[in-house]
Amino acid sequence: MSAVETTTCRPYCRDDDLPVNPFMALRVSYGMLLGEEDFRDLMGNPRGKQMLHNSWLHGSGVVWGYGVNPDGARCLRVTPGLAIDGLGRELLLDTDRCLDLDKWLQAQRSKGEPVDSGEGPGYSKGTERPGDCDERVLTTCLVAVLDTCLARPVPALADPCDLSRKHNECSRVVETVRLELRDEGCPEPEPIPGPYHRLRVLLGLDLVDGEEDSAGKLAAERRQEVANQPVDQRVRALLRAFRELAALDVADLEPAREDGDVCPSLFPATDDGAAVVLASVRVTTRGGEVVQVEPTLGGRRSLVATSTIQELVCGLAPALLGAGSERDAGGPRVVRQSVYWPDDANRLTFKVTSSLLEGSLRDHPVVVTSLSDRGWVREDIERITYDDKTKTVTVVLHDPPAYEHVRVIVRGTGSTPVCGTNYVPLAGLEGGPPGTADDGHDAVLNTIIERRAAP
Repeated sequence: MSAVETTTCRPYCRDDDLPVNPFMALRVSYGMLLGEEDFRDLMGNPRGKQMLHNSWLHGSGVVWGYGVNPDGARCLRVTPGLAIDGLGRELLLDTDRCLDLDKWLQAQRSKGEPVDSGEGPGYSKGTERPGDCDERVLTTCLVAVLDTCLARPVPALADPCDLSRKHNECSRVVETVRLELRDEGCPEPEPIPGPYHRLRVLLGLDLVDGEEDSAGKLAAERRQEVANQPVDQRVRALLRAFRELAALDVADLEPAREDGDVCPSLFPATDDGAAVVLASVRVTTRGGEVVQVEPTLGGRRSLVATSTIQELVCGLAPALLGAGSERDAGGPRVVRQSVYWPDDANRLTFKVTSSLLEGSLRDHPVVVTSLSDRGWVREDIERITYDDKTKTVTVVLHDPPAYEHVRVIVRGTGSTPVCGTNYVPLAGLEGGPPGTADDGHDAVLNTIIERRAAP
Protein backbone atom coordinates (compact mmCIF):
# COMPACT_ATOMS: atom_id res chain seq x y z
CA MET A 1 0.00 0.00 0.00
CA SER A 2 1.03 3.59 -0.41
CA ALA A 3 1.96 5.84 2.47
CA VAL A 4 -1.21 7.89 1.94
CA GLU A 5 -4.25 5.66 2.40
CA THR A 6 -7.93 6.21 1.71
CA THR A 7 -11.01 4.05 1.53
CA THR A 8 -11.73 3.06 -2.07
CA CYS A 9 -15.01 4.52 -3.30
CA ARG A 10 -16.92 3.66 -6.44
CA PRO A 11 -15.91 5.67 -9.50
CA TYR A 12 -19.10 7.71 -9.61
CA CYS A 13 -18.81 8.72 -5.96
CA ARG A 14 -16.93 11.88 -5.00
CA ASP A 15 -15.22 12.90 -1.81
CA ASP A 16 -17.43 14.89 0.54
CA ASP A 17 -17.80 15.84 4.21
CA LEU A 18 -20.84 15.98 6.45
CA PRO A 19 -22.46 19.35 7.27
CA VAL A 20 -21.57 21.25 10.44
CA ASN A 21 -24.25 23.66 11.67
CA PRO A 22 -24.03 23.64 15.49
CA PHE A 23 -26.24 26.72 15.96
CA MET A 24 -28.76 26.16 13.18
CA ALA A 25 -31.56 23.71 14.06
CA LEU A 26 -34.46 22.49 11.92
CA ARG A 27 -37.91 23.62 13.01
CA VAL A 28 -40.63 21.51 11.42
CA SER A 29 -44.39 21.91 11.33
CA TYR A 30 -47.26 20.01 9.75
CA GLY A 31 -47.42 20.25 5.95
CA MET A 32 -43.95 21.80 5.56
CA LEU A 33 -42.07 20.94 2.36
CA LEU A 34 -38.52 19.84 3.24
CA GLY A 35 -35.59 20.00 0.86
CA GLU A 36 -31.90 19.04 0.81
CA GLU A 37 -30.73 22.00 2.92
CA ASP A 38 -33.29 21.19 5.60
CA PHE A 39 -31.88 17.69 6.03
CA ARG A 40 -28.35 19.06 6.07
CA ASP A 41 -29.33 21.33 8.96
CA LEU A 42 -31.00 18.38 10.67
CA MET A 43 -27.76 16.37 10.46
CA GLY A 44 -25.33 19.24 10.94
CA ASN A 45 -26.72 20.56 14.23
CA PRO A 46 -25.94 17.61 16.58
CA ARG A 47 -22.74 16.79 14.71
CA GLY A 48 -21.48 20.37 15.00
CA LYS A 49 -22.26 20.54 18.71
CA GLN A 50 -20.43 17.28 19.33
CA MET A 51 -17.41 18.57 17.39
CA LEU A 52 -17.36 21.80 19.42
CA HIS A 53 -17.53 19.82 22.66
CA ASN A 54 -14.74 17.45 21.63
CA SER A 55 -12.40 20.12 20.31
CA TRP A 56 -12.67 22.64 23.16
CA LEU A 57 -13.22 20.40 26.20
CA HIS A 58 -11.21 17.30 25.26
CA GLY A 59 -8.72 18.51 22.69
CA SER A 60 -6.89 16.64 19.97
CA GLY A 61 -5.26 13.30 20.69
CA VAL A 62 -5.38 9.51 20.58
CA VAL A 63 -8.17 7.84 22.59
CA TRP A 64 -7.09 4.22 22.14
CA GLY A 65 -4.90 2.13 19.86
CA TYR A 66 -2.96 3.57 16.93
CA GLY A 67 0.15 1.57 17.71
CA VAL A 68 3.03 2.28 15.31
CA ASN A 69 5.64 -0.43 14.77
CA PRO A 70 8.20 -1.37 12.10
CA ASP A 71 7.10 -4.24 9.86
CA GLY A 72 10.36 -5.40 8.36
CA ALA A 73 12.97 -2.89 7.27
CA ARG A 74 10.83 -0.92 4.83
CA CYS A 75 7.28 -0.87 6.19
CA LEU A 76 5.47 0.84 9.03
CA ARG A 77 2.41 -0.87 10.50
CA VAL A 78 -0.33 1.16 12.23
CA THR A 79 -2.81 -0.78 14.34
CA PRO A 80 -6.53 0.05 14.71
CA GLY A 81 -7.41 2.97 16.95
CA LEU A 82 -9.63 5.94 17.71
CA ALA A 83 -8.54 9.59 17.89
CA ILE A 84 -10.06 13.07 17.99
CA ASP A 85 -8.66 15.71 15.66
CA GLY A 86 -8.32 19.46 16.22
CA LEU A 87 -11.84 20.07 14.88
CA GLY A 88 -13.38 17.54 17.28
CA ARG A 89 -14.01 14.82 14.67
CA GLU A 90 -13.56 11.17 15.61
CA LEU A 91 -10.98 9.33 13.51
CA LEU A 92 -11.57 5.57 13.51
CA LEU A 93 -9.04 3.21 11.99
CA ASP A 94 -10.72 -0.21 12.01
CA THR A 95 -8.00 -2.32 10.38
CA ASP A 96 -4.21 -2.49 10.29
CA ARG A 97 -2.57 -0.19 7.76
CA CYS A 98 0.90 -0.64 6.31
CA LEU A 99 2.95 2.24 4.93
CA ASP A 100 5.50 1.30 2.28
CA LEU A 101 8.39 3.67 2.96
CA ASP A 102 10.16 2.83 -0.31
CA LYS A 103 7.11 4.05 -2.21
CA TRP A 104 7.06 7.17 -0.08
CA LEU A 105 10.71 7.88 -0.92
CA GLN A 106 9.94 7.41 -4.59
CA ALA A 107 7.08 9.88 -4.26
CA GLN A 108 9.51 12.35 -2.75
CA ARG A 109 11.85 11.92 -5.69
CA SER A 110 9.01 12.46 -8.15
CA LYS A 111 8.31 15.77 -6.43
CA GLY A 112 11.92 16.79 -6.97
CA GLU A 113 12.97 16.43 -3.32
CA PRO A 114 16.74 15.77 -2.99
CA VAL A 115 16.11 12.64 -0.92
CA ASP A 116 19.53 11.06 -1.46
CA SER A 117 21.61 14.20 -0.97
CA GLY A 118 20.78 14.66 2.69
CA GLU A 119 19.62 18.23 2.00
CA GLY A 120 15.87 17.77 1.82
CA PRO A 121 13.35 18.79 4.48
CA GLY A 122 13.84 16.86 7.69
CA TYR A 123 17.11 15.25 6.54
CA SER A 124 20.47 15.29 8.23
CA LYS A 125 23.61 13.53 7.15
CA GLY A 126 24.18 10.35 9.14
CA THR A 127 27.42 9.37 10.82
CA GLU A 128 29.70 7.87 8.20
CA ARG A 129 31.19 4.51 9.14
CA PRO A 130 33.45 2.13 7.23
CA GLY A 131 31.36 0.30 4.65
CA ASP A 132 28.50 2.81 4.63
CA CYS A 133 27.30 3.90 1.23
CA ASP A 134 25.72 7.35 1.27
CA GLU A 135 23.86 6.90 4.56
CA ARG A 136 21.23 9.52 5.41
CA VAL A 137 18.75 9.96 8.26
CA LEU A 138 15.23 11.37 7.85
CA THR A 139 12.97 12.38 10.72
CA THR A 140 9.37 12.67 9.57
CA CYS A 141 5.96 12.88 11.22
CA LEU A 142 3.17 10.33 10.90
CA VAL A 143 -0.28 11.90 11.26
CA ALA A 144 -3.89 10.78 10.96
CA VAL A 145 -6.28 12.95 8.94
CA LEU A 146 -10.03 12.64 8.43
CA ASP A 147 -10.97 11.37 4.97
CA THR A 148 -14.47 10.97 3.54
CA CYS A 149 -16.04 9.43 0.47
CA LEU A 150 -19.52 8.67 -0.82
CA ALA A 151 -21.04 5.17 -0.94
CA ARG A 152 -24.29 3.21 -1.45
CA PRO A 153 -25.74 4.74 -4.61
CA VAL A 154 -29.55 4.70 -4.81
CA PRO A 155 -32.03 5.77 -7.53
CA ALA A 156 -32.84 9.48 -7.46
CA LEU A 157 -34.79 11.95 -9.55
CA ALA A 158 -32.65 13.58 -12.19
CA ASP A 159 -31.84 17.25 -11.81
CA PRO A 160 -33.43 18.99 -14.82
CA CYS A 161 -30.41 21.30 -14.99
CA ASP A 162 -27.96 18.38 -15.08
CA LEU A 163 -27.23 17.59 -18.71
CA SER A 164 -25.84 14.17 -17.78
CA ARG A 165 -29.32 13.18 -16.52
CA LYS A 166 -27.77 11.22 -13.65
CA HIS A 167 -30.37 8.98 -11.97
CA ASN A 168 -28.26 7.66 -9.08
CA GLU A 169 -26.90 9.41 -6.00
CA CYS A 170 -24.70 8.06 -3.22
CA SER A 171 -26.74 7.87 -0.03
CA ARG A 172 -23.92 7.57 2.53
CA VAL A 173 -20.84 9.51 3.56
CA VAL A 174 -18.15 7.18 4.88
CA GLU A 175 -15.75 8.72 7.40
CA THR A 176 -12.35 7.07 7.37
CA VAL A 177 -8.72 7.91 8.07
CA ARG A 178 -5.86 8.91 5.81
CA LEU A 179 -2.34 8.33 7.14
CA GLU A 180 0.32 10.79 6.01
CA LEU A 181 4.07 11.09 6.43
CA ARG A 182 4.85 14.79 6.52
CA ASP A 183 8.24 16.08 5.48
CA GLU A 184 8.40 18.94 7.97
CA GLY A 185 8.58 16.66 11.02
CA CYS A 186 6.35 16.64 14.09
CA PRO A 187 5.48 20.05 15.58
CA GLU A 188 7.40 21.16 18.63
CA PRO A 189 5.53 21.58 21.96
CA GLU A 190 3.58 24.81 22.12
CA PRO A 191 5.81 27.77 23.03
CA ILE A 192 5.08 29.62 26.23
CA PRO A 193 2.94 31.49 26.88
CA GLY A 194 0.36 29.13 25.36
CA PRO A 195 -3.24 28.13 26.17
CA TYR A 196 -3.95 28.05 29.93
CA HIS A 197 -0.48 29.50 30.58
CA ARG A 198 -1.45 30.98 33.97
CA LEU A 199 -2.81 27.68 35.24
CA ARG A 200 0.25 25.83 33.97
CA VAL A 201 2.57 28.23 35.80
CA LEU A 202 0.47 27.93 38.97
CA LEU A 203 0.80 24.14 38.89
CA GLY A 204 4.46 24.14 37.87
CA LEU A 205 4.05 22.97 34.26
CA ASP A 206 5.24 26.22 32.62
CA LEU A 207 7.94 28.72 33.50
CA VAL A 208 7.59 32.49 33.46
CA ASP A 209 8.70 33.60 29.99
CA GLY A 210 10.78 36.66 30.87
CA GLU A 211 9.85 40.12 32.12
CA GLU A 212 7.24 40.63 29.39
CA ASP A 213 5.22 37.62 30.56
CA SER A 214 2.81 39.49 32.85
CA ALA A 215 0.35 36.59 32.89
CA GLY A 216 3.04 34.14 34.01
CA LYS A 217 4.33 36.57 36.66
CA LEU A 218 0.85 36.92 38.13
CA ALA A 219 0.50 33.15 38.33
CA ALA A 220 3.92 32.85 39.99
CA GLU A 221 2.86 35.41 42.60
CA ARG A 222 -0.32 33.45 43.32
CA ARG A 223 1.69 30.24 43.65
CA GLN A 224 4.00 31.91 46.20
CA GLU A 225 0.98 33.23 48.12
CA VAL A 226 -0.41 29.69 48.31
CA ALA A 227 2.94 28.35 49.51
CA ASN A 228 3.07 30.99 52.29
CA GLN A 229 -0.27 29.84 53.73
CA PRO A 230 -0.38 27.45 56.70
CA VAL A 231 -0.59 23.88 55.44
CA ASP A 232 -4.20 23.43 56.55
CA GLN A 233 -5.24 26.46 54.46
CA ARG A 234 -3.27 25.77 51.27
CA VAL A 235 -5.91 23.62 49.58
CA ARG A 236 -8.52 26.38 49.80
CA ALA A 237 -5.98 29.03 48.78
CA LEU A 238 -4.96 26.95 45.76
CA LEU A 239 -8.61 26.57 44.74
CA ARG A 240 -9.15 30.34 44.93
CA ALA A 241 -6.04 30.97 42.83
CA PHE A 242 -7.06 28.26 40.35
CA ARG A 243 -10.49 29.82 39.82
CA GLU A 244 -9.07 33.32 39.37
CA LEU A 245 -6.39 32.28 36.89
CA ALA A 246 -8.69 29.89 35.01
CA ALA A 247 -11.13 32.76 34.43
CA LEU A 248 -8.34 34.91 32.98
CA ASP A 249 -6.98 32.07 30.82
CA VAL A 250 -10.40 31.20 29.41
CA ALA A 251 -11.09 34.87 28.66
CA ASP A 252 -7.95 34.89 26.49
CA LEU A 253 -9.00 31.88 24.40
CA GLU A 254 -10.41 32.41 20.93
CA PRO A 255 -11.02 30.27 17.84
CA ALA A 256 -8.15 29.75 15.45
CA ARG A 257 -7.96 31.79 12.29
CA GLU A 258 -5.84 31.62 9.16
CA ASP A 259 -4.03 34.60 7.69
CA GLY A 260 -6.46 36.76 5.78
CA ASP A 261 -9.60 35.40 7.46
CA VAL A 262 -12.08 38.13 8.33
CA CYS A 263 -14.15 35.85 10.55
CA PRO A 264 -12.58 33.05 12.62
CA SER A 265 -14.08 29.57 12.74
CA LEU A 266 -15.77 28.14 15.82
CA PHE A 267 -12.93 25.72 16.55
CA PRO A 268 -9.52 25.94 18.27
CA ALA A 269 -7.74 24.63 15.15
CA THR A 270 -7.86 25.28 11.41
CA ASP A 271 -8.22 22.60 8.75
CA ASP A 272 -4.45 22.60 8.26
CA GLY A 273 -3.81 22.10 11.98
CA ALA A 274 -6.47 19.46 12.60
CA ALA A 275 -4.31 16.38 11.97
CA VAL A 276 -3.55 14.07 14.90
CA VAL A 277 0.14 13.31 15.45
CA LEU A 278 0.71 9.55 15.79
CA ALA A 279 4.48 9.19 15.86
CA SER A 280 7.80 10.74 15.01
CA VAL A 281 9.52 8.38 12.58
CA ARG A 282 13.28 8.17 12.09
CA VAL A 283 14.12 6.59 8.74
CA THR A 284 17.67 5.59 7.82
CA THR A 285 18.49 5.13 4.15
CA ARG A 286 21.61 3.80 2.47
CA GLY A 287 22.14 4.17 -1.22
CA GLY A 288 18.60 5.55 -1.52
CA GLU A 289 17.00 2.45 0.08
CA VAL A 290 15.40 2.21 3.52
CA VAL A 291 17.49 0.14 5.92
CA GLN A 292 15.99 1.03 9.31
CA VAL A 293 12.71 2.47 10.69
CA GLU A 294 12.39 3.77 14.26
CA PRO A 295 8.98 5.19 15.31
CA THR A 296 8.62 7.10 18.60
CA LEU A 297 5.25 7.75 20.27
CA GLY A 298 6.51 10.12 22.98
CA GLY A 299 5.59 13.33 21.13
CA ARG A 300 1.92 12.56 20.56
CA ARG A 301 -0.99 13.53 22.79
CA SER A 302 -3.25 10.95 24.38
CA LEU A 303 -6.70 11.53 25.88
CA VAL A 304 -7.22 9.79 29.23
CA ALA A 305 -10.69 8.54 30.24
CA THR A 306 -12.57 10.70 32.76
CA SER A 307 -13.01 7.77 35.15
CA THR A 308 -9.25 7.25 35.22
CA ILE A 309 -8.64 10.96 35.81
CA GLN A 310 -11.02 10.79 38.80
CA GLU A 311 -9.01 7.94 40.29
CA LEU A 312 -5.71 9.71 39.63
CA VAL A 313 -7.00 12.77 41.49
CA CYS A 314 -7.98 10.53 44.41
CA GLY A 315 -4.34 9.47 44.60
CA LEU A 316 -3.61 12.91 46.10
CA ALA A 317 -6.30 12.54 48.78
CA PRO A 318 -4.12 11.12 51.61
CA ALA A 319 -1.82 14.17 51.49
CA LEU A 320 -4.69 16.64 51.13
CA LEU A 321 -6.85 15.08 53.82
CA GLY A 322 -3.93 14.83 56.20
CA ALA A 323 -3.16 18.52 55.72
CA GLY A 324 -6.74 19.71 55.86
CA SER A 325 -7.89 17.71 58.89
CA GLU A 326 -5.50 19.42 61.31
CA ARG A 327 -6.17 23.09 62.02
CA ASP A 328 -3.47 25.51 63.09
CA ALA A 329 -3.90 26.78 66.66
CA GLY A 330 -2.81 30.31 65.72
CA GLY A 331 0.70 30.41 67.15
CA PRO A 332 3.13 33.06 65.84
CA ARG A 333 5.56 32.16 63.05
CA VAL A 334 8.99 33.39 61.98
CA VAL A 335 9.11 35.12 58.57
CA ARG A 336 12.03 33.46 56.76
CA GLN A 337 12.73 36.36 54.38
CA SER A 338 13.05 38.80 57.30
CA VAL A 339 16.24 37.32 58.83
CA TYR A 340 18.94 40.00 58.71
CA TRP A 341 22.57 40.28 59.91
CA PRO A 342 23.88 43.89 60.15
CA ASP A 343 27.41 44.68 59.01
CA ASP A 344 28.97 44.15 62.43
CA ALA A 345 27.37 40.66 62.59
CA ASN A 346 27.10 40.73 66.39
CA ARG A 347 23.32 40.62 66.26
CA LEU A 348 20.55 39.38 64.03
CA THR A 349 16.94 40.40 63.60
CA PHE A 350 13.86 38.59 62.35
CA LYS A 351 10.15 39.30 62.21
CA VAL A 352 7.18 37.24 63.40
CA THR A 353 3.66 37.08 62.03
CA SER A 354 1.85 38.00 65.28
CA SER A 355 2.53 39.52 68.69
CA LEU A 356 4.76 37.63 71.13
CA LEU A 357 4.48 37.23 74.87
CA GLU A 358 7.65 39.11 75.76
CA GLY A 359 8.27 37.08 78.91
CA SER A 360 8.64 33.90 76.82
CA LEU A 361 11.84 35.34 75.31
CA ARG A 362 13.74 35.44 78.63
CA ASP A 363 14.64 31.80 79.23
CA HIS A 364 17.01 31.06 76.31
CA PRO A 365 14.41 30.18 73.60
CA VAL A 366 16.89 31.06 70.80
CA VAL A 367 20.03 29.07 69.98
CA VAL A 368 22.73 30.33 67.59
CA THR A 369 25.57 28.06 66.41
CA SER A 370 28.18 28.28 63.63
CA LEU A 371 29.96 25.56 61.69
CA SER A 372 33.32 24.97 59.99
CA ASP A 373 35.30 21.89 59.08
CA ARG A 374 36.49 21.84 62.70
CA GLY A 375 32.96 21.40 64.04
CA TRP A 376 30.15 23.36 65.71
CA VAL A 377 30.54 26.39 67.99
CA ARG A 378 27.68 27.53 70.23
CA GLU A 379 27.56 31.33 70.24
CA ASP A 380 26.95 33.28 73.46
CA ILE A 381 23.78 35.37 73.48
CA GLU A 382 23.91 38.60 75.50
CA ARG A 383 20.23 39.54 75.32
CA ILE A 384 17.03 39.23 73.28
CA THR A 385 14.72 42.20 72.70
CA TYR A 386 11.33 42.51 71.04
CA ASP A 387 9.54 45.43 69.33
CA ASP A 388 5.83 44.73 69.16
CA LYS A 389 5.16 47.62 66.77
CA THR A 390 7.23 46.10 63.99
CA LYS A 391 6.93 42.48 65.29
CA THR A 392 10.76 42.32 65.25
CA VAL A 393 12.98 40.19 67.47
CA THR A 394 16.63 41.23 67.94
CA VAL A 395 19.20 38.70 69.18
CA VAL A 396 22.40 40.38 70.45
CA LEU A 397 25.57 38.22 70.67
CA HIS A 398 28.63 38.85 72.84
CA ASP A 399 30.80 38.48 69.70
CA PRO A 400 30.18 37.92 66.00
CA PRO A 401 29.76 34.22 65.10
CA ALA A 402 33.02 32.33 64.83
CA TYR A 403 32.23 31.05 61.35
CA GLU A 404 30.16 32.30 58.42
CA HIS A 405 27.78 29.30 58.26
CA VAL A 406 25.28 30.03 61.05
CA ARG A 407 22.30 28.01 62.27
CA VAL A 408 19.51 29.69 64.24
CA ILE A 409 16.84 27.79 66.17
CA VAL A 410 13.84 29.59 67.67
CA ARG A 411 12.09 27.21 70.05
CA GLY A 412 8.45 26.32 69.55
CA THR A 413 8.79 23.02 71.40
CA GLY A 414 10.23 21.83 74.70
CA SER A 415 9.78 23.31 78.15
CA THR A 416 10.44 26.99 77.30
CA PRO A 417 9.10 27.79 73.82
CA VAL A 418 8.46 31.26 72.42
CA CYS A 419 4.71 31.96 72.77
CA GLY A 420 2.21 34.44 71.40
CA THR A 421 0.03 36.69 73.48
CA ASN A 422 -2.61 33.95 73.25
CA TYR A 423 -0.15 31.62 75.07
CA VAL A 424 0.07 29.35 72.01
CA PRO A 425 3.63 28.15 71.21
CA LEU A 426 5.56 29.28 68.12
CA ALA A 427 4.32 27.30 65.08
CA GLY A 428 7.65 27.38 63.23
CA LEU A 429 8.37 29.13 59.94
CA GLU A 430 5.73 30.94 57.90
CA GLY A 431 4.07 28.46 55.55
CA GLY A 432 5.05 25.45 57.66
CA PRO A 433 2.84 22.67 59.07
CA PRO A 434 0.10 23.57 61.56
CA GLY A 435 0.95 23.88 65.23
CA THR A 436 -1.32 22.91 68.13
CA ALA A 437 -2.24 24.75 71.32
CA ASP A 438 -0.05 22.30 73.28
CA ASP A 439 3.03 22.04 71.08
CA GLY A 440 4.35 24.07 68.16
CA HIS A 441 7.37 23.70 65.87
CA ASP A 442 10.91 24.99 66.05
CA ALA A 443 11.83 27.62 63.46
CA VAL A 444 15.16 26.47 62.05
CA LEU A 445 17.20 28.67 59.71
CA ASN A 446 20.58 28.19 58.08
CA THR A 447 22.22 31.50 57.10
CA ILE A 448 25.55 32.67 55.75
CA ILE A 449 27.21 35.84 57.04
CA GLU A 450 28.99 37.83 54.35
CA ARG A 451 32.01 39.30 56.14
CA ARG A 452 33.33 42.50 54.64
CA ALA A 453 37.05 43.18 54.53
CA ALA A 454 38.31 46.08 56.62
CA PRO A 455 38.89 49.27 54.59
